[in-house]
Parts: sequence; structure tokens; C-alpha cells
Amino acid sequence: MTLEREKMIDDLKGLIGIPSISSDKEAVEDALDYVLELGERMGMRCEKVAGGQVGTIEIGQGDETFGILTHVDVVNPGREELWKSPPFTCELREGNLYGRGTLDDKGPTVAVLHAMGAAMENGKPFYKNVRLIVGTQEETEWVDMECYTKHYSLPDYGFTPDGDFPIGNVEKGCMDITLRFPTALVDEAFLQIVGLDAGTAFNIVPDCCRVLLSDGRELVTRGKAVHTCAPEKGENAIFLMGRQLKQFPMESNSFSRVLDMLTENFSDYYGEKLGLPEKEEYFAGEFIHRTVFTPVLIRTVGTCIEVGINVRFAYTTTEDELLRAFGRLCEEYGGEIACVTSLPAVLVSRNTPFLKILSAAYEETTGLTSDFVLGYGGSYAKAMPGIVSFGPILPGMKDCCHEENEYIPLAALEKNCEIYYRAIEGIAQCMKSFCR
Repeated sequence: MTLEREKMIDDLKGLIGIPSISSDKEAVEDALDYVLELGERMGMRCEKVAGGQVGTIEIGQGDETFGILTHVDVVNPGREELWKSPPFTCELREGNLYGRGTLDDKGPTVAVLHAMGAAMENGKPFYKNVRLIVGTQEETEWVDMECYTKHYSLPDYGFTPDGDFPIGNVEKGCMDITLRFPTALVDEAFLQIVGLDAGTAFNIVPDCCRVLLSDGRELVTRGKAVHTCAPEKGENAIFLMGRQLKQFPMESNSFSRVLDMLTENFSDYYGEKLGLPEKEEYFAGEFIHRTVFTPVLIRTVGTCIEVGINVRFAYTTTEDELLRAFGRLCEEYGGEIACVTSLPAVLVSRNTPFLKILSAAYEETTGLTSDFVLGYGGSYAKAMPGIVSFGPILPGMKDCCHEENEYIPLAALEKNCEIYYRAIEGIAQCMKSFCR
């Protein structure tokens, strides 16, 4: 393939320059329009669908559709003072491209576009339709994919470049649960907590927790923000606050009891005190790991304390088991379950035909042996059947999704593009059917 490196870098710089945080619908739409314009300039068939929430970019033709699912929305940049360059300026520094979204998922989106462009120019005929499906709400409630899957035809198989190489055919489920606990009147004769705030989003380990004491003092703990799929890589400011408050001789109240509850039940990551049934870490020969719990949000809303907890649950753990466990916890602490959103765990058989082509594309490009890996995060692989995660993170590469100073090595971006080109060539430009 012929790769126009400078053009790919310029295209990514333009996309990173759009601050498309999921909650900023105007900026997210601008980012989607930008990607569609790139596709149109390359001669691809582009359309905005699902009420403007999703873009489709297509090449080729045939009875089968090879789908590639990406997204242009990003999480907030966190503490901007920790960035060495502005988060919404893509800067090439020491061989790395820095900026919010370079790894998740704007860099891979641009790599896929250029891979599709290279496939159009290689002179080989197409026997499959290739459809890049670009979402806008992957980092939040997935209303984009909910609408798309309900009203539009789905690809027969495909991948999302939103995980790890080689092939993520197993992915944990994801539950965001909000618990609500009533506050009680504060007795000002005693030192007590009167305000509590932490976190910014359900998929980020909170790097800041603030407590207001009855004597007017404010306490702040600073942790390290990382993706909640691997909370052990960061430092949860909520747990830091729980430990810091042990130094103060204060009267217990509803705020302190909530902090104690979170520390006692979730600081081990696995929620072992919740009473969930023990599970094996393997299922049908696949590694599925364990269920992981991360407190991410604390808010005082009226006369209640709301606590947000992100759960990454293993394939054999059910949503009902989790809800029963949280129900018992609420009963013990006098609270209630206020809101639940959940996405299922994924398991795609490693014998699925098109995965052989993905494996070959990876091996031919990298010289490494392909294998199957567990996806710890939540990706659009959950949105529709027959989708696996496939990159962009190569072996030995740092996963800095959702962190300050997010980056992708330029060499990795180029390698991603080549892998995706080989996958498109091997599937869409092959007469063989990959449907079962």
C-alpha cells in the first residue's frame, strides 16, 4: 500500500482540533462532519443518518457488508495543567502524536479512512461492501448506536479499532449504576462533613475529591485519572479522601458513612464483600477475568448523596446478580438504586471465518503471532453481533486512553493503517464468503 503519511497526520490534526467532548453536541457534530468531508474528498459514499448522530462512509459493493465501527466523541481532558501541550491541539513530539482522542478513537478513525482509500486505489475489484460507521456518543449513553441498530441494516461482521491487538473476541460487560442515600441534619456542635464531591464521568477514575467540613475548611485529594477498565493503573481520589479523613476526629454522619461504605466495599477493585458468587476466570477456554468495581462520582443533590459506580463485569456474571448485590448494599446503608444503564459482555467464537483474515493482516504487518485477547473496556463491539475489537494498541504500547497527555506513536498509527488495509483487502477484495 502507498501511505501518505503527512496527509494522514494533517487529517488527524484537524480532527483533534475539534473539542468534541460527548456532552458538547455541536462540537461532536462538527467532528462527524469533518470525517464525512474527508471521506467525500477521497471519493467515498458518505451519509449522515440516525438523526445526525451517526455517519456512514462506504466503498465497494457486494452481498456482504464488512463493518468498521469508530467514534469521534471524546472524554473531557481532565486537569489541563497536567498536559504538556493543549489537549485539543495535535502535537508531534518525540515520535508521538499527542492530544485528546489520538488513541481513543480519532487516531484509529483516520487510520481506517486512509486504509479504505488505499484499498480503493490498489486496482483490485471489490466483492464486499465496506462500511465505516462513525458514532458520536460512545463515551456516554450510546443513544447513537441504539438508534442506528434499530433503524438501519447491520454489517454481517466486522471490527472496532477501540481496544488491543491482536483480536479482542471477548469483552467485559459494562454497568453504570447510581445509588442514592439520604443526608441527615448536621449538628454544628461537632466537626462533620457537610459537602462531598468527586469525579467527572462514569468511565474515568476520579482524580479529584473535595470535602467541605462544618468548620468551613475544604479538603482536597488528588489522584490519577485513568480509564475505569483498568482502575488499578490509576489512583482513586475517593479512596484517598477516605484515608485522609481518618486523621480527623469527627462525628460520623451520612457523608462519612458513604465514604466508609465505598472504601470498605470497593477499594479491593473486585467487590469481594458484596457477596457475589465466586466465578472461574475462564469460560469455554476463553479468559474472561473477574468483575471490577470503581466508584467514580459523588454528588450532593438536594437532600441526597448520589454515588456513581462503574462495573466491568465478566461474561458469566449476570446483571441480575449485580443488581441483587447492590440492593443488599443499599438495604444495609439505607439507600436505593436510582439509575442503571448496562451493556452486555461479548464473546465471538474464535472460529468465526473473517477472524482468520484479521489474524493474517496482523501477522503479515507486525511479524508477530496473532492471538485472542480479552477487552477490558467497553467498545462498539457490544452494539451489534459479530463485531470484535481490533487495535489500535499494539503489544508493548502504553494504553493512555482517558489520561492526561494521551498519545499514539506515529509508527503505531502507520502500522494500524497498514493492518486495516490488509484486512480490507483480504475480506472485501476476496470472492470468498465470510458469512457462516
